[in-house]
Amino acid sequence: MDAAPDVSAIAVFPKQPHSAHLTRIPLAPPGPGEVLVKTVLAGICGTDREIVEGKLGAAPDGEKELVIGHETLAIVEEAGANVTQFKPGDLVTATVRRPCGCAPCQAGRVDFCEWHQYTERGIERIQGFMAERWVEHQRYLIPVPSELGDLGVLIEPMSIAEKALRQALAIQQRIAGWRPRQALVYGSGPIGLLAMLIYRVHDIPVMVLGRKPIDCPAAQIIRAAGGEYRSTTSVTPFEAVRDLAPIDFIVECTGQSEPLFISMQLLANNGVLAALSVTGDGGMLTVPADAINLSFMLGNKVLVGCVNAHRDDFLAAADDLVRIEQRWPGLAGQIITHRYRAKDAVERIGKPEAGTLKAVLTFDR
Repeated sequence: MDAAPDVSAIAVFPKQPHSAHLTRIPLAPPGPGEVLVKTVLAGICGTDREIVEGKLGAAPDGEKELVIGHETLAIVEEAGANVTQFKPGDLVTATVRRPCGCAPCQAGRVDFCEWHQYTERGIERIQGFMAERWVEHQRYLIPVPSELGDLGVLIEPMSIAEKALRQALAIQQRIAGWRPRQALVYGSGPIGLLAMLIYRVHDIPVMVLGRKPIDCPAAQIIRAAGGEYRSTTSVTPFEAVRDLAPIDFIVECTGQSEPLFISMQLLANNGVLAALSVTGDGGMLTVPADAINLSFMLGNKVLVGCVNAHRDDFLAAADDLVRIEQRWPGLAGQIITHRYRAKDAVERIGKPEAGTLKAVLTFDR
């Protein structure tokens, strides 16, 4: 097919707060190894909101606009020469980072980029996925099982939680036969809920800690998967988990700094704490530094940062999402609470509606 000369997209002028707008961008036909896709859904996340607020984001070199969006579900429309992995009609999502010249990037581990000179679709110097159509090399595309349908848009955020578990298991090879006895997910947003579903489908006991009321929609999803939800609205985090078994795997994904230091104090001996929150507001805390230090040293505890994800994590997310849907039909879909047309989403990216868990948008009219 002939590619359209330009397509609709949602973009910002980076570092200019609340500059999100609809625009038109050129669309080149796919070259060798490249695939042209049409967006089915694009996810809206906290990073998109921070870009809209002017806190993050950089346009491609020589351009003024940054097309945002890094969570995507798309359908293949045209495959360029030498494409062997995809054909028209296939559902796909895509990884986000692109490598720089550091050793980890050149070894295929861009999620462990050493120099931080990577680029990222929709975030850092590459146009993103909130466009009607876009072109990508097949090496960065991830097949989405057809039975998942719209749930495929959850694969990218889910990949971060997959990486957290993969890192914990790799680290814990230091202890023969280690498996989490009690997991704690600190944060009940979309990533926290997806992490909970992953760990529950692997039959790991999970408790989710959050600030929402005990009867909130997130709590209902957690309980339906056999997890437990406890709220910190009326008790401290320490009181909330006092009766739990030793918590030897914690995923902190609140988006705030203080819960990370609380999690360090909740972690059991020989446990792993995966830090997923990106914070940068310059906040200051007073913490029991000596007690935390002694606890980590004497207890052989591990704190590991976890950002971005490898292709293997995307594939694991797709596989686990199929298993989750088979075990609890329709449950993962309840995380998607709001759907917008692109023209309506422009205002909502920076101002989410009350009760939003995960919002998505479509360019279909």
